[in-house]
Amino acid sequence: MYKRILLPALLLLGSIHTSTAQTEFGETIKSRIYVGGNFGLGFGTFTNIDISPLAGYNFNKYLSAGLGASWMFYSYRFAGVSERASFYGGRAFGRIVPLPETFPGIFLHGEYETINNERWVENSLGAFEFKRTWTPAVHIGGGFRQMAGENSFFTFTVLWNLLDDGTQASSIYGGPLNYRVGFIVGLR
Repeated sequence: MYKRILLPALLLLGSIHTSTAQTEFGETIKSRIYVGGNFGLGFGTFTNIDISPLAGYNFNKYLSAGLGASWMFYSYRFAGVSERASFYGGRAFGRIVPLPETFPGIFLHGEYETINNERWVENSLGAFEFKRTWTPAVHIGGGFRQMAGENSFFTFTVLWNLLDDGTQASSIYGGPLNYRVGFIVGLR
């Protein structure tokens, strides 16, 4: 009985201590964590829903890194033809703010992403099969973040997929250029 109560209590105390622990800059660790993501909606002949949450950590005023997940739904209806697909995956990213005093809104962004999607894949016999497979991407680029409150930002990012060679197997985005609009909120 005591073990059932003691272990959760110790974990709770440990998490409270961690969130209030001070960094070398005098801030709390919790104040360096941010959450947010990219969200997209489009309806009509071509329907697109994109939900891509993320969480990151500011190491200092220049560098942050984090992880994100993605879920995308596509639907196409035209002239009696209807297609639907659902994609999912994740990414690890890093961001650099090169001039935080002069241009605090400008950032450079790099990430590795892999998305599970449905596409035509060649099998060992040379025939094509429609099946689920993973598509990796290495995105580099930059963006701008605009303050939207004391500790929140709207973001606009333009990325180039280094692995896109123009084939269906190299990208899910229909080309190497990828635009993202999202937001970030700090946990202060």
